[in-house]
Amino acid sequence: MKTKLVISVKQGLIQQVAAALQAKGISDIEILEMIGVIVVRPNNISITEVKKIDGVENVEEERDVSI
Repeated sequence: MKTKLVISVKQGLIQQVAAALQAKGISDIEILEMIGVIVVRPNNISITEVKKIDGVENVEEERDVSI
């Protein structure tokens, strides 16, 4: 199973970025609009490709956190 990607999005562009991700074939998208983040399970898209989408500020792999 591939790691999820956490995508930070510029304010006001979250729906535009989500639409661009869907156009690239990503269907497993979780939008956290209040904090400007989208979490996706990438099919065959690289971090570099996601970073090229207009409105994306940062992309990183999701990490496990234990408290």
